[in-house]
Amino acid sequence: MKKAKPMKTALLVLASTIASLLLGLWIAAYLTVPGIAMSVEGDPLVIYDPEIGAIPNPSSHNRRIYPAIKDRKAFAFDVYTNDRGARVDGPGQRSPARVDILTLGDSFTWGYALENPQTYAATVGGELGASVSNLAMASYGTTQGLQILRRNRDLAPKLVVYGMIAHHFERNVMPCAPSYYPFCLDVSHVVEDGQGSGQDKQRIARPWSNGVKRLQQQLTGNSYNPVRWLTHGIDVIEGRIEYARATFDEADEARKDRAMGFLLREMERTAAEMNTRLLVVYLPTNYWGPPNGLAKVIGNIKLLDLTEAFHRNREAGGPNPYIVGDGHPSAAGNALIASEISKYIRREGLLK
Repeated sequence: MKKAKPMKTALLVLASTIASLLLGLWIAAYLTVPGIAMSVEGDPLVIYDPEIGAIPNPSSHNRRIYPAIKDRKAFAFDVYTNDRGARVDGPGQRSPARVDILTLGDSFTWGYALENPQTYAATVGGELGASVSNLAMASYGTTQGLQILRRNRDLAPKLVVYGMIAHHFERNVMPCAPSYYPFCLDVSHVVEDGQGSGQDKQRIARPWSNGVKRLQQQLTGNSYNPVRWLTHGIDVIEGRIEYARATFDEADEARKDRAMGFLLREMERTAAEMNTRLLVVYLPTNYWGPPNGLAKVIGNIKLLDLTEAFHRNREAGGPNPYIVGDGHPSAAGNALIASEISKYIRREGLLK
């Protein structure tokens, strides 16, 4: 009977420890991770890629539904992709062997909140009578744009249009892409090695882990299976640690400028190898002009800065180019962007 008490005590301690650990996991991975005002239907928007992190899901259909919140009405939009992952108008479309224009960028170029025909990429194609492959994706920076360009060089476009926003300077060096959740959506990013100088110090590092699986499981809420609940919870905690590590080690402006310069030179070199032209289009967020670093690193690459065009539109009383309460270009904003890009391409003869 004397041995029963130590055994009982040990079991109570073990049970208490396990319960404490499970409670801590629930708090860190579930209770303190806020939900988001969005639901999804259909196929996953992106799939995991060990080199880039997240790439567009090819031959897919994803519907994204946003309820009404303050300063914003409810809306939904459909995302169809072809076999390369480029946005298209409807299901079952395949990429042509070659295109006239290939567009790269983030959600501004991809067309957040819009159907594909409303995006500036599709509108430019229609205005110029040119075929366009829009391989942009939400949360991308210059890093992922360069990698996507390299993978699709066989499309042999006459022109590559890269839609840049100010935040790309930061995204290029961040291991975690912008996300709905306070944990890491791991992506490729520029790092500096300890030796060398200039561009030979720069390289593109792979994602730390599979942030796509982490985000998609959180988004769908499919964690009711005890094993999945446990493994996903541990993964979310890992993602939160990654996110804290990434934000703690935030790069200074000089490092961001060096990374952007490195990526633009690589994009320029890749375009030259493809025998195509490269156009960088700066898309202002909330009417902000480009960071000072852009003038330092753009070099001889053609640059179309649309900040002035957005200000002219506002001064003339034109339609709001931004989605109210959001900051992404609206349908009117995309029309404005497309008009300016089309005029520039014609004026410079970039498709000849």
